[in-house]
Amino acid sequence: MDSKRKRLAVRVGAGVAAGLGAVALAWTGVAAFAEEPETKGDFEAKIIGGEPAEEGQYPWLVALGYTGDGTPYERQFCGGTVITENVVLTAAHCLADLTSPDEFAVFSGSVDLESDDLVETAVADFHIAHDYNEPIDRANDWALVLLDEPVDVEPIDVGTEPEEFDVLETAGWGETGSGYPAVAQRIEVPFVSDDDCEAAYPDGIDAQTMLCAGDLENGGVDSCQGDSGGPIMAPTDEGLILVGIVSWGAGCAEPGSPGVYAEVADFNGAIDDVLEDWE
Repeated sequence: MDSKRKRLAVRVGAGVAAGLGAVALAWTGVAAFAEEPETKGDFEAKIIGGEPAEEGQYPWLVALGYTGDGTPYERQFCGGTVITENVVLTAAHCLADLTSPDEFAVFSGSVDLESDDLVETAVADFHIAHDYNEPIDRANDWALVLLDEPVDVEPIDVGTEPEEFDVLETAGWGETGSGYPAVAQRIEVPFVSDDDCEAAYPDGIDAQTMLCAGDLENGGVDSCQGDSGGPIMAPTDEGLILVGIVSWGAGCAEPGSPGVYAEVADFNGAIDDVLEDWE
């Protein structure tokens, strides 16, 4: 593969350093619009330029992992965000290849996938946005996960109005370049305007359902494979609010190619409708 060629890919991946088959499964949903990397070594990085998250820093940050044998670290394939005591918001592309809630679980209570404090919770149901991939590929990249029982973590407040920000924060267990980290990484990323985002990805952005973040000029800070479904957050006077979901990008942390996130303010009403059905 030409190392200079940009790789367009959703940011699903797996913390499966032990080599479980989950990685291959996770990538099957990408084939329609992305080149599959030849090897893990082809990934450019992680939550790039970041640092380990501290315990309690993002209590709502959870990992999604396949059920079956292996530790949570080995089974993790996406991130998610607790928005009510028993509902997790994640990316549609994380769940698009799954057919039953029995196929995966949610890990909460720690940023360390090897921590004894980590709690595994079964999934009762999940809902993928009915208009996922409409009006263009990767639009409306959101899904909800109904947990079998409540989790003892603080949910995040969800942004309700589209806004422009200076700096956003994102976190997850994405590829580090030398393997997947057991401890979630976090990074601050500059907000990118809709105009600049559309210029970076001609005909690839639906500004209604997507937002961008990253250092357009220099690169070096970004989410990447394995961080899909996790949160991107904005600071407010009351604390962090959820404004987006890790979705896709061309490569990772490359100049001129910001990360793209599903913009939650656009589908708040649709989320509320699903929550009402689950009550």
